[in-house]
Amino acid sequence: MGLTEWKPALKVTVNGKDQTSAFLPRVSSIRISDTAGIQSDQCEIELTDHLPLTPLVIPETGAEIQIALGYLFSSQVIGVYIVDEVEVTGPPNRMRITAYAAAHGTSDQGKSAISNARTRSWPDGTTVAKLVGMIAAESGFKASVSEAAGKVSLPHIDQIDESDMNLLTRIARENGLVFKPGGGALIVCQTGESVSGTGTKLPVVALTPKQVSAWSMRITRRGAFAKVIASYRDFGKSEPVEVEADGVPAGVAGVTQVKRLKKIYPTEAAARAAAAAEARRGQRGARTLRLQLPGRADLMAEGRVALAGFREGVAGEWLISEVSHTFSADGWQSNISAEVPPI
Repeated sequence: MGLTEWKPALKVTVNGKDQTSAFLPRVSSIRISDTAGIQSDQCEIELTDHLPLTPLVIPETGAEIQIALGYLFSSQVIGVYIVDEVEVTGPPNRMRITAYAAAHGTSDQGKSAISNARTRSWPDGTTVAKLVGMIAAESGFKASVSEAAGKVSLPHIDQIDESDMNLLTRIARENGLVFKPGGGALIVCQTGESVSGTGTKLPVVALTPKQVSAWSMRITRRGAFAKVIASYRDFGKSEPVEVEADGVPAGVAGVTQVKRLKKIYPTEAAARAAAAAEARRGQRGARTLRLQLPGRADLMAEGRVALAGFREGVAGEWLISEVSHTFSADGWQSNISAEVPPI
């Protein structure tokens, strides 16, 4: 029996209590987005409120919802989301719940927002592991930092009227790392390192054409660079000093444009790291893949898919940049966006 013939299974937990029996008869659709970038994972639940004698209780914002999806009687946790917005409409009477992996206030389970502006300084030599650990402890999240990413040493940083979310986003971008809130954790790893919020290695999911409903692959020069230039401040010289990184992506011809980063970095090492990170982003984005297939819980952002039996140029290993899951009366479908893994 193939996956497409199995009945999708759903489990919903709210603040640690199983609420599947209350949700399942009323679920119109559940849409989940799992991204590898800085955007917080999102869950949107649409429920029918068609029983006038037993209307749905409007949930309070801040509730933590855990969603697990699977088939038959087996399910796997997709993520933990904090309710941010509730909308009720009619007729027909419906309820829409929007929740995010990051808190935009205080959650019922003790997580606090990392989107509030703060002012403080981080001394030269602070490691990514220490910085993320301190922010996670303050906000009630777990810190999930890979060994390689955690060792990155940072220059002196002034966090002036800047949220922890923006700070971590900035640090990740300038050092070729991935930062995202997910599964109750603040996750930081190297791009393509493929680790989960618990620190375990994400699986490489093997797929054949028979397992995929539709696919497309795109090659583009837009967004790719022949080289990336960054500048740093040398106090022995009157002008900033420039460094550059090669950005030409493999298999993409005629790339000539040059990107110059506007920020002046405090050290040569910081400038080189930022230039290399931006060059790698352009290289990965030059070839992209999209897949549509029956729902699978083992497909996760920053994980990988290995395609076998596809045409030349499509077959091979790809790094997942985004996964969206849609669960409804029609079944469970997953959509993947992927890019070329880093070399």
